[in-house]
Amino acid sequence: MSSIVMPTKDQLDRLVQPHLKTQPQGLGIVIGYASPSFSPRGYIHHAGNVANQFGQSLTLSKDTPFLLASVSKTFTATLYALLLRQSDPSLTLGDYIAPNGPLNISSTLAGIPLDGLMNYTSGLPADNTGDANDSPAYLPQPYSLTAMLSYLDANPPAVSGTGSTYTYSNLGFAIMSAVLASATTNPPTVGAFARLIRSNLLDPLGMQSCYFSQTPIASLPLGYQYNYESKPPYWKIAPGWSLFPAYYGAGGLVASPSDMLRWLLFNMGVVQDSTLTPLLPALQTPSTTVEAWGTTQLGLSWFITPATATTSGVLWKDGDLDGCGSFIAFLQSGNPGTVPSEAGVFVLVNGGDMTGDQKNSGNEIAMVLANDLLRIMQGQTPPADKSQYPRSVTLTPKSKPTS
Repeated sequence: MSSIVMPTKDQLDRLVQPHLKTQPQGLGIVIGYASPSFSPRGYIHHAGNVANQFGQSLTLSKDTPFLLASVSKTFTATLYALLLRQSDPSLTLGDYIAPNGPLNISSTLAGIPLDGLMNYTSGLPADNTGDANDSPAYLPQPYSLTAMLSYLDANPPAVSGTGSTYTYSNLGFAIMSAVLASATTNPPTVGAFARLIRSNLLDPLGMQSCYFSQTPIASLPLGYQYNYESKPPYWKIAPGWSLFPAYYGAGGLVASPSDMLRWLLFNMGVVQDSTLTPLLPALQTPSTTVEAWGTTQLGLSWFITPATATTSGVLWKDGDLDGCGSFIAFLQSGNPGTVPSEAGVFVLVNGGDMTGDQKNSGNEIAMVLANDLLRIMQGQTPPADKSQYPRSVTLTPKSKPTS
């Protein structure tokens, strides 16, 4: 194992202080970092302060709940790998569409491989840019799994490039939650999906994580949305997502920093589970020859930045919703599940669209902090130019609402 450096408190403080200087009140940043060479193997650093939706101060600690946004996809993909893929990796959505299966959705979606739903090659429209036509124009609230399936029956989105093109589809992960839940309830429900996550992943790994609707609003930090051209550059924003609960499989998990540290250590292959650890090779190696952009490879939910002559390979997943940002990353192992990753990090923040500069460069701070820290842990100096860091989507800051 190469030498991994323990970051100092001063280094961690220097990473977060510019953002806390911008917002001294209400912003909390949590950083987790781990290595099998550390003792103990993982640590949590938090800075700032948070309050709930009622303005009451909350203690920022290892137990503070944060919405994970799209990092939730790593849980959905792991459940898929456990319950379906390891027995038959060739399954398609057609195996679950009536009359062959329990899902009453359009047969135009039948040819999508289940792997494609999990590795962003489904051919469903890219819906992380805000202009995809893959949900009702007049979105019912709440948007239930039943409503989503009804929409996919009556007005399915066009499918193009299945198996040959990268398109980031949140809908793909929402559909997977219905596929998984259909094994226990018909019609499938979000509750059934959540119970499967609980019994198969969270409980075995000793995690207390839950879904957005199960989190008491009084314990969830109030989120902020950012646009550095506004004065001040942030404002309070309602929690959640208009596509919840149907899209819980894409972004609905809530976790504390201690839970996230456990999830990081599991995916690094440091915390072992006899049932789950054997899934890591399938999850963390390229599941398709399609590349996302440049040389970025696609695992099941994970993005893979291959090693170069000067940098190690990294597996990572980002998350961004209104009022929250998340990022998890770890160094690539040559033998996932058997040889542990040498270093890993995660970042949670109750701020959305945070780029940390006045130019709105698109480099969201959870991603920047995580990648900076990974460099520090490898004994390197983080680059001044963060554009070389990976991101599944460039942020387009929202305008501050007028009222």
